[in-house]
Amino acid sequence: MAALERVAFPQPWTAVQLDSEIRQPWSLGLVVEEGAGLAGYALFRRMLDEAELLRLAVAGDRRRQGLATMLVERGLAELRAGGCTAAFLEVREDNPAGIAFYERTGWQPAGRRPRYYPDGADALLYRLTTSPV
Repeated sequence: MAALERVAFPQPWTAVQLDSEIRQPWSLGLVVEEGAGLAGYALFRRMLDEAELLRLAVAGDRRRQGLATMLVERGLAELRAGGCTAAFLEVREDNPAGIAFYERTGWQPAGRRPRYYPDGADALLYRLTTSPV
């Protein structure tokens, strides 16, 4: 997971951070493995009836093949079954592919966090609401 994290994000989480989050009772992690490697993963955090999509990464050679959609849909289905009614995420303002993906899959703009990332980039906030998520 940490290896894919390093190539997928400008400010990747460390292996320790990923491991710590995954071990929490409120965490939901989904992976797609291929051979000896990881093709993609999604990491959600649940709090009461809301969830946050923390990380979503797909290996470069597996992008645009539906893996991200599958990971997010499966995660949301599991969260929905547990009573979640809303999900949130943050995406870098300079990530047009990510923004297009989230908007295409029904996420709605919900705000902006100026200079959120360590390099000064803004975070765009998105929300997805269904009954229940």
